[in-house]
Amino acid sequence: MYENTILKDIENVQTIYIAGHENPDGDAIGSCFGFALAMSKLGKTPVVLLDKYSEKFNILKGGEYVYKGDYSALEPDIFFALDCGDADRLGKAKAVFKRANVTYNIDHHISNTYFAQNNIVNGDASSVSEIVYELISRFVEVDKDIATALYSGILTDTRGFKHSCTSERTHIIAGKLVVAGVDTGRIHSRFMYEHSLAEAKICAVAMGRMALEDRIAYTYITKADMASVGATVNDLDGIVAYLLNTGDAELALFGSERDNGVVKLSFRSNEIDVNEIAVGFGGGGHKLASGASVHGNIEDVMAAALKVMKDKIKNA
Repeated sequence: MYENTILKDIENVQTIYIAGHENPDGDAIGSCFGFALAMSKLGKTPVVLLDKYSEKFNILKGGEYVYKGDYSALEPDIFFALDCGDADRLGKAKAVFKRANVTYNIDHHISNTYFAQNNIVNGDASSVSEIVYELISRFVEVDKDIATALYSGILTDTRGFKHSCTSERTHIIAGKLVVAGVDTGRIHSRFMYEHSLAEAKICAVAMGRMALEDRIAYTYITKADMASVGATVNDLDGIVAYLLNTGDAELALFGSERDNGVVKLSFRSNEIDVNEIAVGFGGGGHKLASGASVHGNIEDVMAAALKVMKDKIKNA
């Protein structure tokens, strides 16, 4: 079992490096924090490598382990990559990962490239937070702080336990986390309903540009749009889910301009496999929720993605 391998590999190592994917979402953050807190309980020193994330996650314990220094000086004995389908998703932490003596890849994306020495990949899991629970609960007591971090990851990646990846096992684990002390009312309110003023404003811009064609709801946001309302990429997470909730929509597409001429595409679906679409654009993820990063003009990239999606829905 991998939990035994992990314990053996960290036995004589003091500093444990942990990283999630660039532009981290709730699962990347929750799983990293939960894993870091577990390592701390074992007497280890966790170092978490994460891009800047939404302030709403500051209510979780584990953020104190986020490293804010120069990555170039880091020389890990062991490195755990969480919620990354491939090494490139680590962003600037990729170089640190490549310098590590022992590497782990813990993930649930069906498009995972098995890029580490040790790959713990379960495409049937609702989230990496679910996988992390199954690993660490065998060798540490999952206390309230760990439970809250992992519950938050599961909650956000399943969009409130409604995605098709939510299994009986997901609910069983969530129940165990609740028993450990999670304040579910507070966590649900914080991550499922609350939003900042910037999130509301950028969502309004996106909805003002929204269209519905051939059962595809789509919109996009430019860097100028974000600047105009004081929003960042961390304020965009809820937009694609909102699109898919549109009546008569079977697919959703959201595009957002990023640095260096990159357009981030987010695909969502009720039934049709959008992972296949994302892979065609150099990305991947899950059957009903995937993404890709493409270089180009945002209107051209959106048009190309829409064409593929229209062909896909026509042949479904």
